[in-house]
Amino acid sequence: MLALRGGRVLTADGWSYDDLVVDGGTVVTPGRDLDHVLDVTGAVVAPGFVDLHVHGAGGHSAQGPAADLDGMARALAAAGTTSFLATAFAAPLDELRALIGGSRPASGARCLGVHLEGPWLSPDASGAQPRGSLRPPSVDEALDLLPAGSDVRCVTLAPELPGALDLVAALVARGVRVSLGHSTASYDDAAAALAAGASGVTHCFNAMSQLTGRDPGLVGAALSWPDAVVEVIADGVHVHPAAVLALHAARGATGVALVSDCVDGCAPADALVRDGDVLRLPDGTLAGSALALADAVRHVVSWGVPLEDALAMASTTPAAALGRDVSLRPGAVADVVVLDADLRVRHVLVDGVMQ
Repeated sequence: MLALRGGRVLTADGWSYDDLVVDGGTVVTPGRDLDHVLDVTGAVVAPGFVDLHVHGAGGHSAQGPAADLDGMARALAAAGTTSFLATAFAAPLDELRALIGGSRPASGARCLGVHLEGPWLSPDASGAQPRGSLRPPSVDEALDLLPAGSDVRCVTLAPELPGALDLVAALVARGVRVSLGHSTASYDDAAAALAAGASGVTHCFNAMSQLTGRDPGLVGAALSWPDAVVEVIADGVHVHPAAVLALHAARGATGVALVSDCVDGCAPADALVRDGDVLRLPDGTLAGSALALADAVRHVVSWGVPLEDALAMASTTPAAALGRDVSLRPGAVADVVVLDADLRVRHVLVDGVMQ
């Protein structure tokens, strides 16, 4: 058994200064015989980060001919993310089938399944998505692509497209989480999809209809719908810090999930222009990030989000969106991130194994 000693531990019941004890891959009650003690004095100990929306990391992609989920999983784990959804851009159906039916990483961060960001998106809000791969919603096509038992856990779609509400209902009936994005939806379009079972909004404020006083759009639904979990890319460029604070104020830590939308490794080096943690197409269109969730946590704390909320937004909230509980309590899986006083990753455990 391993005890992490001396840190400030974010548990399901709030902050604790007790040892966090791990036995195998499980968090256990302190007080048992210990094999090892890791001194983490002055550090923050939190549930491992969960990324609902990541296309690549460390130069490795989830998708395409050069896909390398093992390399991606190792890079994510080194940066504090202990589980993730391998996220696909819109692509030909055969390419999406290859990702859906592919093997899962043998080490590193735990792949919880696949997030299809498309192909049922609006061409009028495509962003950096390949417009030629976008398709109108089709229940038959979707159910053929996602047979019962598929490891697709989330689909992003545009709710205003003809047939989208039927597709929402069909996906939810299969146990697939539906998130709304790449959309010109009116508020009423978005509300209808959320009432039909959609439960998320993809990278809020980006590639979607904005909030105005008489036309709240998809952003208005994200701010006001009570049970949706809303993604946000907190790099300070995709979304202004004040907008992130407004989203947090409206939804709280249980309604906002920090995501990376990282595309590192998803395109040749000359196809994207990097500026810090932001990646763009050559024409300047935002095309994702090179962000890690630990960076996003550090950013939102610097903008004024309480630390415990920021950590929840990167861990327990996205996990809950998938029906998982990653809080650090006895009996829980030992996915743990240890951050130093500057909130930089110091140690990572996945299933109790040091990364």
